[in-house]
Amino acid sequence: MHVLGRLLDPQLVEQLSRLSLSGRRVVDGAAVGQHKSPVKGASIEFRQHRAYVPGDEPRRVDWRLLARSDRVFVKEYDEETNLRATTFLDASGSMAYGAPARKFDYATRLSAALGYLMLAHSESAGLAIAGSDSNTWLAPSTASDQLTRMVHLLERAVPRGATVLGRALGHIADRLGRRSLVIVISDCLLPASELLNGLGRLVHDRHEVVLVRLLHEDEINFPFQSWVRFSGTEGEAAHMVEAPQVRRKYIERFERHERQLHEGCSTLGIETVRLETSLPLIDAVTAVIRRRRG
Repeated sequence: MHVLGRLLDPQLVEQLSRLSLSGRRVVDGAAVGQHKSPVKGASIEFRQHRAYVPGDEPRRVDWRLLARSDRVFVKEYDEETNLRATTFLDASGSMAYGAPARKFDYATRLSAALGYLMLAHSESAGLAIAGSDSNTWLAPSTASDQLTRMVHLLERAVPRGATVLGRALGHIADRLGRRSLVIVISDCLLPASELLNGLGRLVHDRHEVVLVRLLHEDEINFPFQSWVRFSGTEGEAAHMVEAPQVRRKYIERFERHERQLHEGCSTLGIETVRLETSLPLIDAVTAVIRRRRG
């Protein structure tokens, strides 16, 4: 089966071909892709060095500096301002919830769809996966095999255990280099302050951030009846609960947490969108694009 077919069906690919992720803030100069410089006659000028990360194109390596210092750096230029977008995927245990399809299954397909969309419009696409034991990083690139590499990483990812998302977002900020769009896909089932600290680091580094909160309808409506056994997905102990007795308290805490996230993101200038796994995938992609365009 073709690499696309494993995560994206032909109908979705056809629908994606009609969309564009191009938008606002992050794009501000001459383009390798579609975006033109606002300054006529602008030339490509060297801006800075940054440390090499796996996935960077060899042609960007400063070979003279390597010969002098034995350290690998790549060159960045002011006018290299095609859209650079990285999808950050939460692979904590709570993302394994859901039947017949898990939140994580939906999230991997959404990540692949966004990657396809970016690359189809000659934009640089990257991927970060935050797991309980390690973080996966694929630097943004327009390489012809970039989508294949993204799909392979998504297929191998397994949601399990507890992930310190705030710290993982900080690690990604260290690797991103120049200004980028970062699309964070997570259920956000962690203390709001921890997540906002990590998102704030990205904003501090002048990245544009879109937070996609992906939830199963059970987590929003708490439809359980009678006695239910809840098993922790991130190492917590299991508990027997009389669901109708705790539903009101659960909904109150859920809504309070949602408000904290929304207010914190609004303060940081971060766009947010909440999705449910029952939503058709093309509608999810469209919602992300519309939210980014404001």
